[in-house]
Amino acid sequence: MSATATEHAARRSPAVGWGHAVAFEWTKLSSVRSTWISLALAVVATVGFSWLIGASAKASGDNGYDTFMPAPEIAFSSLQVSQLLLVVVAALCITAEYASGTVTTSFQAVPVRGRLLGAKAIVLAGLGGISGVVLVALGTAVAGPSAAEFGTFAAGEFVAAAAGSAYYLAMLMVMMLGIGTLLRSSAGTITTAFILLFALPQVLPLFSLAWLQDVIDYLPTNAALVLASSDSGPYGQGVAVLVLAAWAAGCLAAGCVALTRRDA
Repeated sequence: MSATATEHAARRSPAVGWGHAVAFEWTKLSSVRSTWISLALAVVATVGFSWLIGASAKASGDNGYDTFMPAPEIAFSSLQVSQLLLVVVAALCITAEYASGTVTTSFQAVPVRGRLLGAKAIVLAGLGGISGVVLVALGTAVAGPSAAEFGTFAAGEFVAAAAGSAYYLAMLMVMMLGIGTLLRSSAGTITTAFILLFALPQVLPLFSLAWLQDVIDYLPTNAALVLASSDSGPYGQGVAVLVLAAWAAGCLAAGCVALTRRDA
């Protein structure tokens, strides 16, 4: 069935609402073993790297180096690794359906394709937000003791890191949903995420171009660093919120256009 025919069928099926679509998507996501495996590995990675970074900070600090970093920020730093596991969850949420052919069943259950994608975005954003708070809390609980006096923090710093991480991971998963919908490939989506989150922030600074430095500042990972810490440079936390929202909205919009205009 073409996208246009599906939309016409959807208009004749008003009972398929947002609540149904969101419940449908959560049931699918939560019933897949890979979702929970990825989340469990994200916990292990966050806790492990938080302990290592905290222990390294203490060892260097004991040797006279200035390595002080609040434990919540150490926990956030560990998300630079574990975020890739959440990317996998977001990518598989749509690409696995194309690979298995079950996307046709999804279109039959929720014929309005924009609503289907929106429901996926709501579920993933919620999961990303909860994951951000939990991962930072666990990472802080481990990093605090391992960093000792070099990781002390105030309550406000924990709240900033937890809220910033929750928002970042929520927007990141929506971004990856949009890219996955556009590419229809798990490997392609994960590769794109790796380039965007890891490669570009490392490679682009090698080019001494002023305008390129501005581009680097507005990459998702750099916006997240501003959001989850007390650092206000190169812009404030309010701008960081808008930057991440723009990335998520742009990727999701591109995916929505592709979803509604292409056949299943």
